[in-house]
Amino acid sequence: MTTQEAPKPEDRAEVYTATAETGEQYNGYTLMVEAYAAIWLIVMGWLVLLWRQQASLTARVTGLEAAIDRAEKKMRGPKGAPPKKDEA
Repeated sequence: MTTQEAPKPEDRAEVYTATAETGEQYNGYTLMVEAYAAIWLIVMGWLVLLWRQQASLTARVTGLEAAIDRAEKKMRGPKGAPPKKDEA
């Protein structure tokens, strides 16, 4: 078994030396623009979904109002006569 000794403090580098090719450095401005673009895309997608749901609900309410109007006309009978009372 061999034991390795820790390097002596004077053997360690005292000054940071940058390498020529890091490959993983990104410009902060680019990252910020990408983050804002992602947020805006998410918000716009959410708004489109809300718009579609609102259109669906509006169509459903319109259909229900039409059904109520038809039911009222059916209860009144011909020519807008008052509703028939149930004879018990």
